[in-house]
Amino acid sequence: MRTFFLVASLFLLPATSFAQDSGKGKPAATKKSPFYTMYPSNLAAAAEAYFGQWNKALFKTGPIAEKQARLAAISASAAIRCEYCITAQVLLAKSVGATDDEIKAAIQIAAEVSRFSILLYGNEFGQEKLKTIVETMTKKNAKK
Repeated sequence: MRTFFLVASLFLLPATSFAQDSGKGKPAATKKSPFYTMYPSNLAAAAEAYFGQWNKALFKTGPIAEKQARLAAISASAAIRCEYCITAQVLLAKSVGATDDEIKAAIQIAAEVSRFSILLYGNEFGQEKLKTIVETMTKKNAKK
């Protein structure tokens, strides 16, 4: 009986899954970057254009200096627990001069924001109480 199910399941695999793709007939975008193999072929060119534009707008010419933008990206990557993002953003941050200590600080910021968020949420602290405290904190900072 096991043999029957094994053989039957093999027939469920489409024959095209064994075919090798030569890359002919694909949009140029799928040939430029390995990331675009993640997109349906009809979206690959648009994805390539979008990726290039937002990457430049946020990290190269954006309102935040590139190193600080990469550190923010590391913090966000740690918060969402994306191992791919962390790897890429750490390497990219180092390439624009971020130090190990700056990278650790960005990760610590994500950890502390998450920790405190859990404390506030779990204790049902409330937005109004929090706003009052933050207003007091910002008034103190303004006086300095």
